[in-house]
Amino acid sequence: MATAIAAGVTGWLGLSSPAQADSGVTIYGSFDVAVDQIKKSQGNVQGTLFGVSGGRPVPNALASPSTSTSRMSTSLTRQSYLGFKGNEDLGGGYQAKFQLEGGFTTDVGNLSNDNRFFGRVAWVGLTTPVGEFRLGRQAAPVLVAYYFNSVERLGSTDILGAGVTINNLQVYQDNMVSYTLAKGPWLAQLTYSPNAGVGNRVSAARSPASNANTGQIIGGATAGTEDSSGRGRTVGAMVVYNESDLTLVASYHRNRFGVPFGLATAQGYVPLFNAERFTSAMAGVKYRFASTGTELAGNVYRGQFKESGNLDPKVTSLSVALKQSVNVVDLIAQVSDNRFNNFTKGKNLAFTFGAEYNLSKRTAVYARYAQVEDKRGNIVSSPLNPALTLAGGPTTLLLPLGALEIPVLSGAGTQMDATTRLYGVGIRHAF
Repeated sequence: MATAIAAGVTGWLGLSSPAQADSGVTIYGSFDVAVDQIKKSQGNVQGTLFGVSGGRPVPNALASPSTSTSRMSTSLTRQSYLGFKGNEDLGGGYQAKFQLEGGFTTDVGNLSNDNRFFGRVAWVGLTTPVGEFRLGRQAAPVLVAYYFNSVERLGSTDILGAGVTINNLQVYQDNMVSYTLAKGPWLAQLTYSPNAGVGNRVSAARSPASNANTGQIIGGATAGTEDSSGRGRTVGAMVVYNESDLTLVASYHRNRFGVPFGLATAQGYVPLFNAERFTSAMAGVKYRFASTGTELAGNVYRGQFKESGNLDPKVTSLSVALKQSVNVVDLIAQVSDNRFNNFTKGKNLAFTFGAEYNLSKRTAVYARYAQVEDKRGNIVSSPLNPALTLAGGPTTLLLPLGALEIPVLSGAGTQMDATTRLYGVGIRHAF
């Protein structure tokens, strides 16, 4: 089983193996769609800028009401995508390679990843006897590390990967140069980008409405435009040990901002912080007990924003997951604690429970329950606009500030000082 997991992640990375020496092109993909219900309790935004409209306070019943929504959603247990990858054997241990992969929303057929056709990866590379080199848009090392660590597939209910969503540059990066070396049970990767996806202003605005005046999300469609400012400069690293039933992972991420974070409003851009840089590190372990079919996984994540003021928000995420396989049925339970150590001291406590019936190696039907509770912590003032106040845990607060690409739970999002619950059943197919 561990060998199968390693082979699956290696295939996702597009790395070479002796069995792939022949030239060829592969079309592959994954479809994940569900019917679910989202229930949100009434939030508490009083005392923050989200509880004010036109300079007047707005009651929670209007500013953050309780809701119940039934919908068809996508990518609960695995991201939906379509991809093409190929290689040409050049002889002597050399191969030319490429990979193009785009995400989409199965429920309505739209493109995801900020409407990019190949918004997940688009790179060309060369495998050599001393490692593999790639150029183009690629998965960040932190994201790859979480794929190795997860007992699932990093869908939107896979909270074992909670830390990776704190900064969207930890997911996919524009303009990346990467070097990967695989030797025995070891895999190592180093990456660099001159601008992985930071615009001249950061906000929650998205393409095509975003522009230079409004700013845009981190990793937005035009955020990775290269210039001489140094914004978005990013380095990353990952080391994986995968032997038999044991997997150990560690990763590092650092990127420069040098731009303001703020809000895109009808009255114009409102800056809240001057962000300088962000650094993060993650370490995780996964072990499978072959005699019982039980998998245990856990990780610890630490990230820090450095800004020109004295707040410097620090985030810690602790996550644990259990997967029990019984014949063709998989049972999954996860818990994650994601919090600001300083700043607001808010936190997000999340639980997920799931069951999957595997109709084949490629197709499964599943059920999921997920719950995210936001405890908003303290109210803090913006360094650039002290009259504007903020609160909330990382998952809730960083979305309106443009740090996250999509809200959690397939777009459901969370509310400040409230509980969000998801009940869903769906089907997944890979090819």
